[in-house]
Amino acid sequence: MAQADSVPNSTRLSITGESADQSTNLRTVRVESVDRRYFIGGSDARIIMGDDEAALLRLWREKRGEIEPEDLSSNLVVQLGLATEELNRRWYEANTGQVITDLQKQVRHPALRWMAATLDGRVQGSDAVFEAKFMLPWSFSEEAAARNTCHSSNIICGS
Repeated sequence: MAQADSVPNSTRLSITGESADQSTNLRTVRVESVDRRYFIGGSDARIIMGDDEAALLRLWREKRGEIEPEDLSSNLVVQLGLATEELNRRWYEANTGQVITDLQKQVRHPALRWMAATLDGRVQGSDAVFEAKFMLPWSFSEEAAARNTCHSSNIICGS
């Protein structure tokens, strides 16, 4: 079984194009079907850095291809996040006058190819990453929002 940081040729066949963004030193990869086994993303990093041993073991088994990824279709918080992402983007644009581009753009770290992120968007005319994170009101704090939304995407993007 392939390791998470090596992409076999059969998986590379799903890549339909690749380009480099000279201004940000990011490489954009368009993928028809994302196989999350071959990179570590923000959700993976949260599990790796956390203290939930069962979740860490599950992630390890997923990356090795031993089990299928968890079905999140009945996870309320995940579904609320999906349902409100466009609303969050429109609200931000309407209240700031700024435009969000590069929706759902997948980027990989220029040197650490195993590190990737799917961006909710980028603020046009800047290097800022837009993250449309859904947080339940009883667990919301400005500090937690800033820490959780920006950290992993900024590492990938070099911001």
